[in-house]
Amino acid sequence: MNVTAANKRNIYVLWLLIVPFAFYAALNFFPSNSYDYLNMIIYLLFLIAIMMISIPVDRVSITLERWIIFSLFFQYGVLSEMVFMQIAMFVLLFTLKSSTPKTFRFAFNSIVFSVVSLVGGYVFYAFGGSLQNMSLANFFIAGFIYASVYSLVNSALLILIFKMLKQKNAVTKKAVLWDFVVTILLLPFAIIFTLLFQQISGKAFLLIGVPFILVLLVTSKYLKSDILNDLLSSAAVIGHHLAESLRVDDVLRTFVEKIKNVIPYESAYIIDLRVGGNLIMLSCVEGEFQRKEAMNFSFPSKNNVKDGLDVEMTKMYLTRKSLSALNGFTFAPSVESVLAAPVKRDGKTEGFLILTSNQKYAFDEVQTKMVDLLTSYFATAMVKARYYEKTVEKSTRCALTGIHNYHYLEQKLDEEIVHFHTGEVQSLSAIMLDIDHFKSINDTYGHQSGNDLLVSLANLLSKFQHKGMTLARYGGEEFTIILPNFSKDEAIKLAELIRKDVEKSKFEIIPDLSDNNEPINVQMTISLGVATMPEDAKDGKDLLRNADRALYIGGKQAGRNRVGIYEENSGMKVTN
Repeated sequence: MNVTAANKRNIYVLWLLIVPFAFYAALNFFPSNSYDYLNMIIYLLFLIAIMMISIPVDRVSITLERWIIFSLFFQYGVLSEMVFMQIAMFVLLFTLKSSTPKTFRFAFNSIVFSVVSLVGGYVFYAFGGSLQNMSLANFFIAGFIYASVYSLVNSALLILIFKMLKQKNAVTKKAVLWDFVVTILLLPFAIIFTLLFQQISGKAFLLIGVPFILVLLVTSKYLKSDILNDLLSSAAVIGHHLAESLRVDDVLRTFVEKIKNVIPYESAYIIDLRVGGNLIMLSCVEGEFQRKEAMNFSFPSKNNVKDGLDVEMTKMYLTRKSLSALNGFTFAPSVESVLAAPVKRDGKTEGFLILTSNQKYAFDEVQTKMVDLLTSYFATAMVKARYYEKTVEKSTRCALTGIHNYHYLEQKLDEEIVHFHTGEVQSLSAIMLDIDHFKSINDTYGHQSGNDLLVSLANLLSKFQHKGMTLARYGGEEFTIILPNFSKDEAIKLAELIRKDVEKSKFEIIPDLSDNNEPINVQMTISLGVATMPEDAKDGKDLLRNADRALYIGGKQAGRNRVGIYEENSGMKVTN
């Protein structure tokens, strides 16, 4: 619930107007029996025990205290039921964690149950109910009407107050139905306990109360273990999805998307721990957006023992005040809880997962166990994805020059042709280039020197590569550049820049055909050819073929150290 200052003020004012009057009315206008204080203490102990054993249902914890509350009402009247209900709410403040302020939660529920107690008590007496002996049939009828009104008025008041506070209605039809069913199911326990208590007094607690608590405890443990099993099953599914992800980006995206189904969060940050303790952001999700850089989060550049991150175990910071333990970290102002987990592989921490929530006490011990399991899956998947990418990278790169090879060029050209035909790319140009007199260089200085020149030329060409371009070694001393959205004129200008840069550059080699191993500087030139879609080609093969023809006819045969331009109708053009 979003508790504003105005909401607090309204609830506190309502509390002052309603609750004291409700207790006054219960004391003065409703019947009550004399109190057996020893039994009242036993009632209180059982109530506290039941309130501390919650049942998890659909990620919500419910308590089954109403049979005790109803029995108190049947035995001692409205006032005792109201007092014990206030005590029950007070116990809940410290057993069920919530981001809503405790005083606000108490005042809110105190108002609701004070009104519910008065209305329920009035209806019980109006339909023939009594604190004295009643026939069993009348007891069940009056009790059923009382319990029904108790549940329905409780739900109606919650809806009304939520609307008054301008909150999204958290009381759904399913919640109303669930509350009613549980209340009616607990009613027989209250009636039977009351009748038994009238016969054997406090021994009724041994016959009804103790077994109920034991069954409640076993049920709670079973449901929590069932939830844990469901979470483990979900974790196994996530691990399977991660194992299927072959690329690093896919692993990162799958991990942060799937983990939210198990551990709800507002933001998630994956930080890599590198050599020297350097911390690098790998990926983050803030709201609906996944990106490489965080907008509402910052962290130290190096990991150290004082930053609050534990390289051995997952830690939870469940209140805004506790976040101060994370030295050097800043979060969005709305963040109330943080879960920080080391990502470990083979016992070594390789990074951190940081989850944030805008709710206090948003994470629990079960979730820490789950995140430990999930991060181990994640670490394994990342290793596999990085190995796969390196393998793919090696298979698509020239071992000598380090730039892409012909196999990669074919794949990339096919992709660009698709983009061209779908309208994502308006024009597609290709530059083919070749070292002039390369055989003479090999014959003069040796093949190793020729290889050194190929490496140097590849490095020079890489300086001209921008986002979207593809630079590849076509074969031998021939290189290709694919230029999406480059017009022919733009491609020609780039080719000229490259040609001039190569012409004026000096390349250092160590001749291997002579005894002199001293490095020397040599100069070389290149010839280039340019072709462009759609004017020069209809598909990728035509584009490369025509760029190659422009290279040899317009560049090499025209005298070398030139840019040849493919012209379908007028023959080759040459730039000097």
